[in-house]
Amino acid sequence: MSDPSQVNLDEINGVKPKKLLADGEEVEAKSQTSNAVYKVKRTWDHFYCTCPAWRNQARVPVNARTCKHLKSILGDAYENERVKLMNPNAVPAAPASKSKAKTTSKRKKADDDGDDDGKATKKPRSTRKPASRGKAKVAEVDEEDATEEDDNEEEVDDKKANVEVLLATKWDLEKGTDPTGWWVSEKLDGVRVFFDGKRMLSRLGNPFTPPKWFIEKLPKDVTLDGELFGGRGQFQSTVSIVKSAGSPRWKEITFQIFDVPSKGEEPFEDRLEWLNSNFKLKIGGPKIEHVRVVDHIQAESREHVLDLLEEIESVGGEGLMLRKPGSSYEGKRSNTLQKVKTFSDAEAKVTGYVPGKGKNAGMMGALKCVMASGKTFNVGTGFSDKQRRNPPKIGSIITYRFQELTLDGVPRFPSYVGEAVDKTEPTDAEVPASKKPTSKGTDNADSS
Repeated sequence: MSDPSQVNLDEINGVKPKKLLADGEEVEAKSQTSNAVYKVKRTWDHFYCTCPAWRNQARVPVNARTCKHLKSILGDAYENERVKLMNPNAVPAAPASKSKAKTTSKRKKADDDGDDDGKATKKPRSTRKPASRGKAKVAEVDEEDATEEDDNEEEVDDKKANVEVLLATKWDLEKGTDPTGWWVSEKLDGVRVFFDGKRMLSRLGNPFTPPKWFIEKLPKDVTLDGELFGGRGQFQSTVSIVKSAGSPRWKEITFQIFDVPSKGEEPFEDRLEWLNSNFKLKIGGPKIEHVRVVDHIQAESREHVLDLLEEIESVGGEGLMLRKPGSSYEGKRSNTLQKVKTFSDAEAKVTGYVPGKGKNAGMMGALKCVMASGKTFNVGTGFSDKQRRNPPKIGSIITYRFQELTLDGVPRFPSYVGEAVDKTEPTDAEVPASKKPTSKGTDNADSS
């Protein structure tokens, strides 16, 4: 069987798709039981569908999900081979219990792949309290941080835990706190993980399902905070792997530890020393092959930090983290932890609007945009309430800011800057090679 990390979707085990979608290509699929129309899109080794059946496969890695719409476009035989390739150790779904089957039979009959008429199914009220995520006012400090991993994570309420992790604020490159003496580390482009001594949890409290070997040698009497990391520029691939249940591709992931929350009252330096003594050999290598302690050095000056940032970004790193010396571990957003990143600006044409939800209900939630390259994406952050009530007109050119491109060449976490009143056509940013993700990273940044 082919290696999923080197997959060529043109043909899998001798089977070709009925229709070959190019990376980033999007098509529509009509429901067979209603008037609903769903969008199917390819992103590298992923095929997305907006139908409920595809979205509700929370226990299946993203690139191994399928539905009847994907099968109708790509072909049953091809989808069977693709799903087996992407998730070879998949466990067949257990049959529904009698009580659940009886409830389901009373509902309006839908097709076997979850088509509906677009109306939301009413969910039972949960008796669990949601995990604390800090005060709303603080959370608004950094909308990108709130969506970075949450957009790639579905709620799984059956085993949800209350996780409170330390969250960073942004460090201003020109006016930020004097970093002299602060601890500097690379900001890893991975998935945040909290180990509670028994299991690995996301920052939303949902459990990951790594293979037994991945966690069996970790200490059981402390909690650990870190990242599941698949290498620089491998965020989408990492998300796909860590959402799988025991996939062999977990061998591509390292657990990069940067703190010990259970020792949070001790100074950061003591916690870092504990990590180094427990996870590093005296000769400098790791005691557990896939477990690393994130390296920290002390900043000599602002210029030193900026030089380190340039060095890290030149090799495809996301940015830096600054840690205040002597600081404790706080399970909330705190100025004792600050992230350092640079961004690119570009223009796009507005093609439509996404209705707002929650606090933005009744207003514009996001702008639908098209790049000069023809690729489409949404811009949903950076707006004031006034701008959401009176958004840029369709056809207008806007300037947006982003950090890097995704695998299919669209901006990752774009933020609205303003209308480009002097432009009549959009212009894409010139993105350096180090900011363009590849299907397989060459530098895992996992030295300890």
